Amino acid sequence: MTARPAALFLFLAVLLTACGAPQAPPTGGVQTVRIAYAGGQVTGDTGTVPVTLGSQVHLEIASDTAEEAHLHGYDKAVQVPAGGTATIDFTADVPGEFELELHHSGEPLATLQVR
Repeated sequence: MTARPAALFLFLAVLLTACGAPQAPPTGGVQTVRIAYAGGQVTGDTGTVPVTLGSQVHLEIASDTAEEAHLHGYDKAVQVPAGGTATIDFTADVPGEFELELHHSGEPLATLQVR
């Protein structure tokens, strides 16, 4: 083999190897979940909310009464002032279903389904 065909062969081998290499699994971006509790009613992203495993999650919880919002499984809690909003930020690194509720009233807000 001469130098020129050998170099071309080597270049093609490297190119094919690089193109065929497995890529790292995609990581999720920031997922925002907004929930409001007013007059005994829950609105916004309620029910079962799908969340991508590995993504950053930003929960925004508003309430017309002073409450503590609690995310089970991740053991995250925040005080929500009456008429105000509070946030919980975390990495969804544990798969499963996790209930978000108002702690004192026991009112369920949503279930985060991480997968």
